[in-house]
Amino acid sequence: MTYEFPEELEFFERGFGYSSEYDHDEGQFSFLMDYGTGEKLIFTHSPFGNNSVSVKLFQGAELVFHIYKEQVTSIAFQAWGREQILRVYLDDDSNNFLVYFNPKPRLKYCEPNM
Repeated sequence: MTYEFPEELEFFERGFGYSSEYDHDEGQFSFLMDYGTGEKLIFTHSPFGNNSVSVKLFQGAELVFHIYKEQVTSIAFQAWGREQILRVYLDDDSNNFLVYFNPKPRLKYCEPNM
């Protein structure tokens, strides 16, 4: 199964660069947003491993959060006012996986009710 995702240029236009986890040959596309305050956001997606996405936020060397999900159906850039996000759509239709990256990093993720 494949999924839709933004081109690499779209990440660069929004201030991301490549992260050290990027490996095109292995199908791991990883981008880093460095806020210059010690905070670093790493967004990684891969068509391998059941269409996965990984999001990490570091404050200095400390890992603040790490979310890993599979069964991604699409990834899209969106904006509300000044806030810019990466929205990750999952095949369970929860659609509540939002990665806020500008002006400050944060995450909204809700597990669907069982």
